[in-house]
Amino acid sequence: MDWKTASSYYEARLSEALNVQRHAVNLANLPQAEIPSQLKAILLQEAEPARRQLERLKKREFRIAVVGLEKAGKSTFINAWLECDLLPAKGGRCTFTTTQIYSVENDTEQKLEVQAKTEEQFINLLNELETAKAQEDIKTIRENEITLQQVRREGNRTFPFTRLDDIRESLKKYVADEKYAHAVLEARLYTNKLAQAEGIVFYDVPGLDSGLAKHVDEAKEMLSDCDAVILVQRFTSLREKELEIIKFTELGDKNITVADKLFVFLSRIDSLATPEALKTHIEEASQDWFKRAKLPRERIIYGSAGAYLLLNGLAGEQTRLEIGDTSNIQAQLKRLTGIIDDETLNKKGTGIPEIKEKIFNYINTERVFILKKRCEASINTILTTSEEIYKLVSKRYSENPEEAKRFEEDRRRVLFSEWWNYRWEEKKADLQKFYDSSVANNSLDNLTANSATSLAKFKERYLQIVASEIQKLKAEVFIKKDIIFAANSFPQFDRMKANFAWREDLYGDISKLLSSIARQLALELKDEALNLVEYMTSLLWGSKEVKERLIEKSEEYFLSKLENSLSVLFLRFARPVAEVLIRAPLNSDARDKIAKSLGVDIEIVDNYYTGEEAAFQVLKRYAKYGYKLLYNPEIRQQVLGIKGIVAPIINVVTQITIDVSSEFKSPQDDVTFEVENDINVFEEYLRAAIFEAAGFESYCIQELNGLIDSFREKEGTWTGIAHNEWLQENPLLLAEIPPELRSQESNLEVSDRLRQLSTALKKTRM
Repeated sequence: MDWKTASSYYEARLSEALNVQRHAVNLANLPQAEIPSQLKAILLQEAEPARRQLERLKKREFRIAVVGLEKAGKSTFINAWLECDLLPAKGGRCTFTTTQIYSVENDTEQKLEVQAKTEEQFINLLNELETAKAQEDIKTIRENEITLQQVRREGNRTFPFTRLDDIRESLKKYVADEKYAHAVLEARLYTNKLAQAEGIVFYDVPGLDSGLAKHVDEAKEMLSDCDAVILVQRFTSLREKELEIIKFTELGDKNITVADKLFVFLSRIDSLATPEALKTHIEEASQDWFKRAKLPRERIIYGSAGAYLLLNGLAGEQTRLEIGDTSNIQAQLKRLTGIIDDETLNKKGTGIPEIKEKIFNYINTERVFILKKRCEASINTILTTSEEIYKLVSKRYSENPEEAKRFEEDRRRVLFSEWWNYRWEEKKADLQKFYDSSVANNSLDNLTANSATSLAKFKERYLQIVASEIQKLKAEVFIKKDIIFAANSFPQFDRMKANFAWREDLYGDISKLLSSIARQLALELKDEALNLVEYMTSLLWGSKEVKERLIEKSEEYFLSKLENSLSVLFLRFARPVAEVLIRAPLNSDARDKIAKSLGVDIEIVDNYYTGEEAAFQVLKRYAKYGYKLLYNPEIRQQVLGIKGIVAPIINVVTQITIDVSSEFKSPQDDVTFEVENDINVFEEYLRAAIFEAAGFESYCIQELNGLIDSFREKEGTWTGIAHNEWLQENPLLLAEIPPELRSQESNLEVSDRLRQLSTALKKTRM
């Protein structure tokens, strides 16, 4: 297969392979396809060199990179190749711009194209020079600002020519003259002197050791996108920047080795002193290259491009100044190589005809083999990887859209049921953890020392409500006191009558107080229950049906039910205390009868009293002796066996200093002190006995546990709701479920892309 046929063949094959690669990547990009990331990475990595090769084949270009360090003699080498001292080769940097040389067949096709930098590209160059601290280049640009601006303003230019000598000055101006070259992006030379084969392109890039990142980037890009490399090397062992040439070549073309496409030209041998030095130079270079890149000896050619120009009368004035006198160079080469014949010396001694012969042989014979090796490896990797992706996906998806839809619907329902069964267990566990940490008394590790459970807060709110309601009660009671006392003072104050009258009115207020406390407790419990329901709702992604299923009818109905239950519990134990302490005065027959009639109800309260005052540990006893158990030392000693008296348990409204050896100053004070103390004691029992006696904590737990149990028992209900929320694409639910369950449309997209990949693969097998 010749090059032209091979180019057409592999252009078609690469196009087909890249089409397959595109479909395979499109399929792999879908999350639900579940393609291993390494397979996708292989496709993406292989596509880049394949695309570069395809572009070269479309243009029918065979790109040869001429690379090396600054002053290695790259420009002189190309001049010798073209047999025209065209590119500048003076001391110091002589190439500022990448030069591309294209092979054309006819004289009329010969031309020089100069592409100027845009303003943005020129500014980027200045920034790069600033970063590299290239002060000489920056100084040069500042000094030649006018001419550089003129080049950018003129834009791209074309110079037709017949002979290469005709465009020497223009090429030198735009490639090597620093007054102009800094404004040039690249130069393209089209000539029939490059090679007889069509499509050959030489790339002459500035040295890798120029210090500019731009030149390194250009070299890296060019070495990644070439078919052969000619390295012009001056020294025996490879320098650090020359080693980068190997690295860049390997990175850009992993399917063939560096040795497959590299030629080394050991330049400037005429600068060596002896034949022994030349032999050592060649031997050391050969060993170094074989060690680093397995480069065979026949790929290393030595010579002198400058000597070739001199010996063939092609050297310009600058080259003669750089190389030296023709006769001296000829004599030096004969002495070094041992070649006496001038014609043989020109071929073997200068190395230019020899390397041209090797390159042309490579172009005419080996490049088809290298093209096949490169393309077949790339195509095989793309197709094999794509087929593997196809097989992985086709096991779970069908190419037929309708069949895929039915299959996917069935599969998704099964997958969702499996997922929900597992998640239901997790949600029950989450609910239990929430209940344990925020409601019940068994704390978890995530609770701080200052945290309190809902039950503890419920008790705390109870005490706050009691304190608040008693405070309001006292304020109202002592406002009414003066009216009641006045109403019972004709013709004079009647202590017993006023006491009964005041207590009768007070008892009515106490009943209201108990109802108010019960309602407020119901509100607290309702809020706690709703918090629990809210958390359950969050477990089921905010579905409004959760509350409707757990809280029957309305919130008001739920509150009313709680209030009734709490009132029954509360009044069951709080009302007997109010009866015996508030209904009748101390030492009255009515009080004694009430105490006897209540019986065990009062004794139950005694069992739950948690305060420290001994006078309150037996309610009947306190009902009999009243405040005297607190303030009368003799009675306190006689009844309780405790010496001394205590301060008032709660600050009373009327501050009275009691002297037990004397009577109260007035009967009104006597009644006031008695009633106040009974109210205070009633409050003490509410605080320290009634909550526990009524079993509020147990009732609270019972109601909240009832909600938990109801939630757990309705698994079937929640299963239906979960399916509904899934079908309605609740975003909170979609965030939890696996990717393949999130959208039916995306799964059909997998089927569609699978079919496209299948079609592309079948086309490559035809």
